[in-house]
Amino acid sequence: MKIRLQIGVTTAFTAIAVFMIGITVAILYQSNHRLALETARSEMTSARENTVENLINVIVPVGQVVETTVDFIKTFPEAITEPRSGAVMASQIKPYSYIYGLFFGLEDQGQFYQVVQVPVGVAEFGPNKSPLPANTKIVYRTIDGPINDMIETFLYQSSWGTVTGREKINVEYDPRTRPWYEGARKQDEIFVSSFYIFNSTGKPGVTFAKRVTDTDGKLLGVVGADLTMDKITNILNDIRIGNEGRVFLLDREDGVIAYSGTRDDATDLKFTEAGNRKIDDSIVETAITQWIKSRETFFNFTGTKDGRRYLASAAPIPELFGISPTLGFIVPEDEFVGAIKETTRNVLQIAAIIIVVTVILIVIISRMLSRQLNAVALEAEKVGHFDLEGDFQMSSHIYEVSALANAVSNMKVSLKNFGSYVPVDLVKSIVASGHPVEIGGTSRELSIMFTDIEGFTGKTESYAPTALMLELSNYFAAMKKKITANGNGTIDKYIGDAIMAFWNAPTTDPDHAVHACRAALACRHAGRQLNSISSQSELFPLRTRFGLHCDQVVVGNVGSKSRIQYTALGAAVNLASRIEGLNKIYGTRILASGTIARKAQENFLFRFVDRVSPVGTTLPVDIFELLGEKDEANSDLSATKEQYDEVSKWNTCMTLYRNRNWQESLEAFNALKTQASVDKLVSIYIKRCRQFIKSPPPSDWNGVSHIETK
Repeated sequence: MKIRLQIGVTTAFTAIAVFMIGITVAILYQSNHRLALETARSEMTSARENTVENLINVIVPVGQVVETTVDFIKTFPEAITEPRSGAVMASQIKPYSYIYGLFFGLEDQGQFYQVVQVPVGVAEFGPNKSPLPANTKIVYRTIDGPINDMIETFLYQSSWGTVTGREKINVEYDPRTRPWYEGARKQDEIFVSSFYIFNSTGKPGVTFAKRVTDTDGKLLGVVGADLTMDKITNILNDIRIGNEGRVFLLDREDGVIAYSGTRDDATDLKFTEAGNRKIDDSIVETAITQWIKSRETFFNFTGTKDGRRYLASAAPIPELFGISPTLGFIVPEDEFVGAIKETTRNVLQIAAIIIVVTVILIVIISRMLSRQLNAVALEAEKVGHFDLEGDFQMSSHIYEVSALANAVSNMKVSLKNFGSYVPVDLVKSIVASGHPVEIGGTSRELSIMFTDIEGFTGKTESYAPTALMLELSNYFAAMKKKITANGNGTIDKYIGDAIMAFWNAPTTDPDHAVHACRAALACRHAGRQLNSISSQSELFPLRTRFGLHCDQVVVGNVGSKSRIQYTALGAAVNLASRIEGLNKIYGTRILASGTIARKAQENFLFRFVDRVSPVGTTLPVDIFELLGEKDEANSDLSATKEQYDEVSKWNTCMTLYRNRNWQESLEAFNALKTQASVDKLVSIYIKRCRQFIKSPPPSDWNGVSHIETK
């Protein structure tokens, strides 16, 4: 292997210095990093233990209240319908502000007795959302009376026995139909409902319920207690680790029960619908997804949006009353290793400055010894990057240096000529690879464009070949400029007056569909400019049609050993050509497949044209007319207000058409025809509507139009 003197000396010294400094810094960093992560795990473990203890202290009393109330009813079954039972229930839940209400539903007639502790901040209550009387702290709600004439009563009190108001309504509530009642009816143990939003407060909670039976085992009813999430919210909010820590809670099916943001965001705990896994915090969502896959207690991941590293821990908490939610913690790795990284960066910056200064001195010395060789090497590097601008001339008294300079100069001229015949990016890749060109290709998704000049054959029948070649070359040059300027598109070939181009090869282009659409619009605009300045030409004005499609193809080198062409092959290429030809049928300028439209719809305005099965294809394809770019710059490529308005009216027509409202869609298309930009397209649908009015299509009609001509 041969290297330049300047690079060799500089690289050797730099490599040794970087290696020695890097080893030292890496050992220190890894040791401190490991210690920080162990600290993080210890904090997460401690936080989990404290949280479990606090949750148990909240949940266990709720179950005890339910059990005590069940025992009370079994002992004094006749007392449940009397006010003293309400007093007992009120005294049961008074020590626990997080118990929203305690209640009992009877099995025989659906009577219902409930004591509610009104939460702070609630100003309205009852089915009519009536304002609460002043100083109301307790609501005694009953549903009682004759079986066919039961009344629901709300007795508002500041304390038990001190009435502040009363409200009566017709019964609209049957406890026996509620999920908590039905769940408790089926088991002996306490039943715990899913998390849901309390209708009276609009806040999340959960219901603990247990059935009550008499001495003969007959079901008397169900006792229930509503647990608000305020206390649990405070517990989970307080245990977040660091300023940017997060916490989440999952049910047994890994659905999200609740999650919180960071302390800096001041985000309280958020509760979700049962079984939900889609939440608005990408960090928590990513952590949950990874834990579900691995089930590891401790793991780490990278944020999909911010790119930061996060530490996480998740594990089920001990089962209570049949529930065993999973508790998880998330904290950015920088909370623990941020200071270590900052110190390491400072050390590396100082070391880098020392290395840079030393390298500069070595470079100066080595350049004094190899100035001419360096000049030749720099020019060769420019050629390697396919930078062929300017001439290179260098004279030297050293034969080898002079010969090398002449070789570089000749190679530069040869590559300039070579680049006129094949795509520039392809030449760059060939030169950069340093390997012989071989036949073969790879499968890749490309955006493909075909263009064709309308009526070209008729215009050029009597045209002088020399003049035609000159003017057509000017046209091709204008088109090539726009194709290569937008996403570095590759022109595959010129076919008479047509152009085949594609994007995403040989250079990778993630936005190839967007660039293909923008190139088509730019080519259309360039054609208009040529028409305006070529008024004296027999060839101009020209009207170019475009077809766009995106799919997997095989792209690579095709041909023989003596003659190779870089091209794309596959059904997608043929379909793109067929789509271009459909412009003749519909009177459009730029048609794109549904694949292109889906990939580029955020950037461009499309109008659905038809679902077709072109000749030579087996599967139907949706085609769209590309009208303009969605931007606010009001450029030459931007869609106009008139186009937006027409697309809106067109979509209305198409909705009627797809819904088989033939008469209404006919009237809508007729109304649009007078102001349509593509009269031929509207006329096609008017004709179809008339045909379908006379002879409706079968019930399995899928809207596909079979095109039998190219």
